[in-house]
Amino acid sequence: MLRVIGGQAKGRLLKVPAGSKIRPTSDKVRESLFNIIGSAVISGARFIDLFAGCGAVGIEALSRGAEHAAFVESNPRHVKIIRENVERCGFRQSADIFYGDVLLALGGIIKHKPTYDIIFVDPPYDYSKWKILLSKITVSVNISDYGYLIIEHSSKVSMPEEINEYFVLYGNYIYGDTTLTVYRKRDKF
Repeated sequence: MLRVIGGQAKGRLLKVPAGSKIRPTSDKVRESLFNIIGSAVISGARFIDLFAGCGAVGIEALSRGAEHAAFVESNPRHVKIIRENVERCGFRQSADIFYGDVLLALGGIIKHKPTYDIIFVDPPYDYSKWKILLSKITVSVNISDYGYLIIEHSSKVSMPEEINEYFVLYGNYIYGDTTLTVYRKRDKF
């Protein structure tokens, strides 16, 4: 089991699906993620957790003061666990949980939601559709000006310096075989 490491639900245990295909974001990487973006950004933010797994990162955002979190996961067993974890931490009213393929969700349900401030993406380490995924996120999600797009990926994968003219690299943060690549959205010219 994982624990929420900060905020209102600090110390609450989170269920993790059994099996080798799930790789929850470690405590160290979650702590670093929220240190990178800062508590002022999290407070009142709208957060999306794509490839949510057990929902640990989105729940951590809610615990630290995010107003709302949307979770997208394609495994029905994992969706059930996300629901249980959200309930266990008392965040049901602040969460939307979507079952389905992330690329399809970005083209449909997420597209019709309000502005989001932070998009967190954590696909399997062997994920191969990066170019399509990044393009779909930047086209389909209404991301606030100066919002963050944060990608957790294998340190063996290189991410571009810019996704398009609006999303520029804010930083790469390496934790062994895990890297957080953080982009920041520029105000439209």
